[in-house]
Amino acid sequence: MRGNGLLCGVLCGVLGLPACGEPSPGGASETGTSTGTGPGSTSSTGTTGEAPTTSVAPTSGSGTGGETSSTTGTTTAETTTTEALTSTSTSTSTSTSTTTTTGDTTDGDTTDGDSLDDLLTLQHVQVKGTHNSYHVEPLLPFDPSHEYSHAPLDIQLGQQGVRAFELDVHKGIGEFEVYHITVIDSSATCTDIPECLGIVRDWSLAHPGHLPIVVWIEIKDSTGGLPIGASDLDALDDTIREVLPPEQLFTPDDLQAGHPSVRAALEADGWPTLGQLRGQVLMVLLNVEDGHAENYTDGFTSLAGRAMFARATPNQFSAGWAAIAKLGVDQDGPIAAAHAASMLIATNVCGAGDADAACAAKAELARAAGIHMLKDDFPAPVDGMGYFLDFADGNPARCNPVTAPPECTSVALEDL
Repeated sequence: MRGNGLLCGVLCGVLGLPACGEPSPGGASETGTSTGTGPGSTSSTGTTGEAPTTSVAPTSGSGTGGETSSTTGTTTAETTTTEALTSTSTSTSTSTSTTTTTGDTTDGDTTDGDSLDDLLTLQHVQVKGTHNSYHVEPLLPFDPSHEYSHAPLDIQLGQQGVRAFELDVHKGIGEFEVYHITVIDSSATCTDIPECLGIVRDWSLAHPGHLPIVVWIEIKDSTGGLPIGASDLDALDDTIREVLPPEQLFTPDDLQAGHPSVRAALEADGWPTLGQLRGQVLMVLLNVEDGHAENYTDGFTSLAGRAMFARATPNQFSAGWAAIAKLGVDQDGPIAAAHAASMLIATNVCGAGDADAACAAKAELARAAGIHMLKDDFPAPVDGMGYFLDFADGNPARCNPVTAPPECTSVALEDL
């Protein structure tokens, strides 16, 4: 399956796609990252940060509140990788492993240390995430980066301890569809935004004590579907709100509350406590410095009224809407700046086709840097691989080694 480069090139040329392969998973967005000097800068250089604070917040939640050193899991487990996953039940998947070291499903009420729920915030947590969380390996992979399959989203949540997702969005005839690349790499466990978010919503309602779930949305009209314009982004917001009720969706307006801006709220109060955010979902637009990002942020000025947060590049960390970043594990300066600005940080870790040793080293760097969301193609053991992303000292999350206070314990965060 790894010898189909020529066929891939031919199909990519015929379909007019910019690339068939997956970009480097080192933290770079699939849409690039600016290192310019202003909110509207478009100069790009590759990849695209938080600090502990006190907290106050708008909406509701219930639960409790976790840290330690990290090690990289290198155990192996037998899995199966065959046909596309379509079930959202908790039965065993036929295309990826559902055996993992992160435990069984929980009713969401298995945390302890209630007093910490009023102390710990989302900034103090480090969680597992998945890249292209819907992805199912095609029957004929044209690139090594396509050779992986994820379990359905509810199995990732309940059995694999995943708390951050990534969905690629395309405009279909009647719905916002979810897949990677048209024809070449289009198999998915859930096929549109209402279905995918509905799975997350239903699992969340059944497990209300969970840590906040972050869902990253990447607009990918360059790899299939109709062009997505400003009005389509408004429609996407409407679709998100139709699936996730207000009490379950935590928005930029919720974070801003009575402050002049999101940034002012973070500087004054930091992120809400875990007790205020349990059982909720945050949506984030992954695109940066392109027409989609500019349209969504009203010219990189505001997220007022929006359903999603937007990813900020390092030159945008001071913008009034900036709260969440995606960075590479080697971006020491931007990571430190993001921590100082009380921002949440995500990164890509291991991608299909990467060597086990490289994946393990990158995961260790991400953990040590205090990156909050580690997005990986392998959140559970896979047959033939020694690497998978796991936390030896937390399940499904661990205390952030950079930002969490000494009182934090992983069990207080969430315990599967």
